[in-house]
Amino acid sequence: MRRMIGLALLAAAPAGAQGEAAALPGWMAGCWLTDDANGRRSEECWTAPRGAMMLGSGHVVEGSKSLSFEHMRIVREGTRLVFIAQPGGAPPTRFPLETQSATEMRFLNADHDYPQRVTYRLVDGALEAEVAMKDGARAMRWTFRRP
Repeated sequence: MRRMIGLALLAAAPAGAQGEAAALPGWMAGCWLTDDANGRRSEECWTAPRGAMMLGSGHVVEGSKSLSFEHMRIVREGTRLVFIAQPGGAPPTRFPLETQSATEMRFLNADHDYPQRVTYRLVDGALEAEVAMKDGARAMRWTFRRP
């Protein structure tokens, strides 16, 4: 009887409460590159979803010089996802999931100085990444391709 009540409560729960909202973005897995007009190359690599997380790394180079790096994670915590960024090895900054579709994820931390919003989307086989303020101001965008 308790099990039937528990199952009934799960069935009546709002969308996402059963785990759909926590789907890790397998479409992001792999390595992605972009080159800008100044000869800088940005690379972002994501592991396939395993367990409750994906691990990511970012690296910006110009010629033989490393300009920046970043450690990242997308972690499932209960029924929610959180993007965790550590640019340059800094302490972790958490961005809880705001919205998710089959090909887009938007994370938001309105208390962070910059960025407050981190968005990833898959468009025509390219990975688009954007960081911005909560309202979209001061946006920076990258369009990555597979190597």
